[in-house]
Amino acid sequence: MNLLRRLRSEMPIWKIIEMNSIIRISCVTLVNLVWFFPLASVAPAQDSGNVKVRLPIILEGDLKTELRARIEGYVATVHGDIGERVTKGKVLVTLDAPELEATVLRRQRMLQQAQAKLSVSEGMIEIAKAKLSQAQAAKQEQQALLSLKISVRDRYEALVNGGAVQKEMLDEAVFAVSAVTAAIAKVDADIAAAQADVGAAVNEAEYSQSGIEVAKAELGHATAQDQFRQINAPFDGIITERSVDPGQLVSPGNVNEKPLLVIEHVDVMRGVLTVPATDAAMVQIGDPVKLVGFPETDKVTAPGGGPLKVSRISQTLDMTTRTMRVEIDLQNTFDEKNGRYQFLSGQYGSASVTASEGN
Repeated sequence: MNLLRRLRSEMPIWKIIEMNSIIRISCVTLVNLVWFFPLASVAPAQDSGNVKVRLPIILEGDLKTELRARIEGYVATVHGDIGERVTKGKVLVTLDAPELEATVLRRQRMLQQAQAKLSVSEGMIEIAKAKLSQAQAAKQEQQALLSLKISVRDRYEALVNGGAVQKEMLDEAVFAVSAVTAAIAKVDADIAAAQADVGAAVNEAEYSQSGIEVAKAELGHATAQDQFRQINAPFDGIITERSVDPGQLVSPGNVNEKPLLVIEHVDVMRGVLTVPATDAAMVQIGDPVKLVGFPETDKVTAPGGGPLKVSRISQTLDMTTRTMRVEIDLQNTFDEKNGRYQFLSGQYGSASVTASEGN
């Protein structure tokens, strides 16, 4: 110690400052290493060829999601609160969106108008077809009459040539044939007009049908948007966060806002282990795991029963902590009497992983 003091007294001041900085940085680095790897340790297991790796573990819910608004509106009712167990499909938040409701009503009326227009167009088709049938029947009558008039004309022509009748009667017969021919021409025009009316009515009906399809699509879109006024639970779980109250204006545009609710499925928990890089190669899927520092650890099982084991390995190292994420699945039980789960999301402790030295 006296030697250190004598050396310090003989050092320049800048050397003393530099040495103190080096000592301080070394201490901070050592503290960080202890912080990142506080519980990791490796010890030989009783079974030959196996080692037990003790690692820190944090429990998380098997599923976790944030519930946010899909449309803009005012919160009408909040149907759940933190700590409440909910089932899939339950309505948790109801929004009030008057503009959206008005849009749905307007689309419904537009669909009704399009359907009424189609009915009118179909009626016009029937009327046009009736006129066409009438004109075609009239043409058939005129053609029959024309055949009769032509036969009368031919008979009179023979009689006039024989001198049996006067020429005036033949002229009348010729005029009758001309009149019927003109009537047939008029009927042909009526038939063409009726056919045009049928085509126009059919086109109008097709246009009306297209209008109905468009109205249905717009109504379907508005109805789907209106359904977003109700925010439902995506799965069975428990509400862990709430940051919304009735009367609050919410919108889907601001992603930086807090979620309305956070729901988490905790009947099955994920145990997240952080394995140091030096031990990452030893841990494999299926390795036995035992919790340390948790209540009733002997009764803890994997989902569906059976011992705890490594379920998933990330196969990559975190660039900051230089650790690998390893997960286990464990069954969580709910105590109906106390109204609490055995394990809580965010709970931490340690776990012992039995790994093979040959891995």
